[in-house]
Order: sequence, then C-alpha cells, then structure tokens
Amino acid sequence: MKNGRTTKLAYACGDIYGGGAFMVFSLLFMNFLVLVEGVSVVAATVIIFIGRVWDAFFDPIMGRISDRTRSRFGRRRIFFLIGLLPVYLSFVMLFYGFGLEYDSNPIATVTYFTVSYIFWGMSFSLVMVPYNAILSDMTNDYNERTSFTTIRMVFSGGASLVCAVVPSVVIKAMGGDTIGPDQRSGYLVMALILGAVFLVAWLLVFLGTYERDDVPPASSITRHDWASVFTNRAYRNFLGIFLGFQITVDLTLALFIFYMDVVLLRYDYYELVVGLLLVATVVFTPLMNMLAQRRGKAFPLFIGIPLWIAASIVFIGVGPGTPVYVLCVLAVVIAAGSASGNLATWSMLSDIYDIDELLTAQRREGVYSGVSTFLRKFASGVAVLLVGFGLQAVHFDQNEYAVLRAQSESLDPRAYADSMAVVGIKWMFIAIPLVLLSLCLAFALRNKINQRRFDAVLAGIGELKTSGSLDGLTAQQLDDVLVATGTTQDRLWGGAAP
Repeated sequence: MKNGRTTKLAYACGDIYGGGAFMVFSLLFMNFLVLVEGVSVVAATVIIFIGRVWDAFFDPIMGRISDRTRSRFGRRRIFFLIGLLPVYLSFVMLFYGFGLEYDSNPIATVTYFTVSYIFWGMSFSLVMVPYNAILSDMTNDYNERTSFTTIRMVFSGGASLVCAVVPSVVIKAMGGDTIGPDQRSGYLVMALILGAVFLVAWLLVFLGTYERDDVPPASSITRHDWASVFTNRAYRNFLGIFLGFQITVDLTLALFIFYMDVVLLRYDYYELVVGLLLVATVVFTPLMNMLAQRRGKAFPLFIGIPLWIAASIVFIGVGPGTPVYVLCVLAVVIAAGSASGNLATWSMLSDIYDIDELLTAQRREGVYSGVSTFLRKFASGVAVLLVGFGLQAVHFDQNEYAVLRAQSESLDPRAYADSMAVVGIKWMFIAIPLVLLSLCLAFALRNKINQRRFDAVLAGIGELKTSGSLDGLTAQQLDDVLVATGTTQDRLWGGAAP
C-alpha cells in the first residue's frame, strides 16, 4: 500500500547506506590512510579534498540526469538498480590498497586511493542524489514527509551505530588490536561484509518505493538555470541551516577519534562513547519528530542546536582526568543536536522543491538535490583540507602518534596536555561546532516555512495548474504564499502568475 509502513521501511533502507557508509568513511578512512597505510596527514587530506571536489561537481550532473531520465522503473528508482554493483565494489576498494606501500611508492598510493575515493563518491551520488529527490514524488503531505524522514533517520542512526562499533570489532578480530599495517586484512573483511549489506539495502529500496505518474516532460537546462536555484530565497536560507549543520557533523566525526585518543588518552572508551551518542540519536529522533509535527520542521533545531553548543563549551574543561561518565553525558547531549539537525535538514529539503515549482512552474528535485550535495561536499572538502593543514600546523605526526599510543600508560596526562598537538586538536574540536552551529541557528531563526504556509504553496500550485491564476486563494493563503516564496505575485509561475 502506498505510504504504508512497508513503503516507509523500504524507503528508509536507503539510509542504511547513506548513514552507515558515511559513518565508516568519516570515522575510519583517514585513520586507515594515516595509521594503517602510512600516508601522511596532509596527503590524506589532499586525497579527501580532491575526491570531494570531483564528487561535488558530479552531484549536480547526477541530479539533472535523474530529472531527465524516463524509464519503465521511473526517473529515480532506476538508479537504485544501476547502482547496486558500483556501491559494492567502490566500498571495498576504499579500504583495500592491493599491496601498495606509501613509503616505497607514495605517488602510486596517493593516486590509487584518490581514484578509489572518487569511484566511491560517484557511486554514492549515483544512488543518494535520486534518493534525496524521490520523497516529493512519493507524497506531498507536509507531516507525511516528516514521518518518512523520521523513519529514514532512525534507520540512518541505527546503521550509523552498527557501523561505528561493528567495523572496529571485525578489524580487530581479523587484523589484531594494534593499529597499523597488520590490520589491512581486517579492513578488507569489514569492507566485503558491509558492501554486501549496502547492496541488499538498495535492492530493497528499489523494490519498495514508487514515483508519481504525472511526471512532466524532460526539459533542457542552461547554466543560468543551475544558478537560478540561488534566487529562491527559501533555498538560500535552507542552505545556511543545512551547510552549517552538516559540515559540523563531517568535521566533528573526522576529529573525534583524534580527540578521544590524543587529547583525552581514552581510545579504549571510543566505541562506548560513540555508541552511546548514536543510540541516543536514534532515541531522540522520534521525539524530535513529535516536536516537528506540532511546531514545524525547524522547531527541533531550537532545542537540539543550543544543547550541542552548550556541550561544546563544557568540553573546554574536559581533559584526560575527566570521568568517563561525563563524556557519556556530553555524548547524549550532542545526540539531541544531531537528531534535531538531521531530521530538520532532510525533511525541509523536500519542501523546497514545491516552492521552486510555484516560482518556476518546473519540477527540479534532482537539480536541487544535486546542488545541495555539491555545496555540502565541496565545503566539507575544503574544511577537511584546512583541518589537515591545521593538524600539521600544531605539529601532529602520525609516527609520533603511534609511539604515543604504545606509551600512553606511562604518560603524565597533565604534562602532555600542554603539548601543541593536544591543544590544537582540542580547540579545533571545540571551536568548529561553536562557530558553525551558531550560524546554523541564526539561519533557522529566519526560516519562514511552516505547515500552514506550505499548504498554501500547494494550494497555489493547484490553482495555477487548473485556472492559471491565484484568484481562488484566500487573502491569508496568498499572503502565506508570498512569505514562503519571498517574492512578489508577478514573479510566480515563471512570471506568468496574474
């Protein structure tokens, strides 16, 4: 049954890959490159930067391809089928170097992992860009979209939890407890297992989702049309929320293992803290859904983001001597922010598509999905590159890092806490969320879309399609339409609305 529980569960399976693969990449890829393959920190961040920039430019192209595709399986679902094998192979290649050694052949090693990351990123986009666009085809109900997104975020959180804990268990079981080259076999087994899980997940998405029947004819698009998405005031404001939150998540995950190990000397509790954070995120997601259903999709941000900001401030006083239970409490607080941001950003994006249709008389879900992921990946790539140079600037060295781990029990935490590397990593871990989440919250306060205004947008689209005018709207609905779109009536429907 359309929009039934089975459909929602099938749709949510896409974020088993979206959340799970992204979690593995964020937590382990740099760790794998630097500590297992022996790649320098700067070279590792350059690999990620090049891969993300390439991938970022592919996203809008992928979005436009999905908009123009017409097939017996729809314009989005067909890519879930096409992407099955690339999803599997690219994930395995990401964590397998085919015997290349960075010390003896650095150029070949960096080239291989750059190509592997590009392949993985393009495979990710091949399925995730159409996936992010398909929800508006499945339902145009404001709260129903939030319901779909809630189940998606629960699956994402569950997959993230599994992928934050299970990979390290598999890696240690197959490659040993010592971080280093001996763990290569463990990473390969982990990638083979999870790659198969992700393949099955996308098969379920393909089988269980559907698309609207009244798809408009494919239209050509110019460079001006790509840029035109930024004339949508609601979309510009959404980007402030989306990028502020998502880049915070990307950089926090990239730094977290270094923070736990180098700053706090608590690597043994890494799985506990990350696992608790992700479990709490799953628990908080339905609660944030209840708030969003009652008060609007942006409202959870006003609860969760200030809590994350407060936790970042508390981290100023956290050090190697801080009890583990304090770290666990802070992880739960951050989870509230994580749940609110993920639910709000992904559910808000689908509403932008309808606002754009009222502005342009076109359905351009793929364009918006592609541009959004392009901006996120490009900005995150630059940010990760800057973090890499930041780690170099504070004299972090992966070889000294390995020695540190071997001798951590004999270290004097108070003396070590004053080293430049520790101070630098600590303040990056604290300052990045404080700045970016504050920007995210500032844009959230400017959000104009709520359920009443969204329903007015849908009513306006219906009136323009049937009668060619907005005369059938009430004065309140017309005012809501103009507030939601941030423009004047004569500019609606491509300038054709009387």
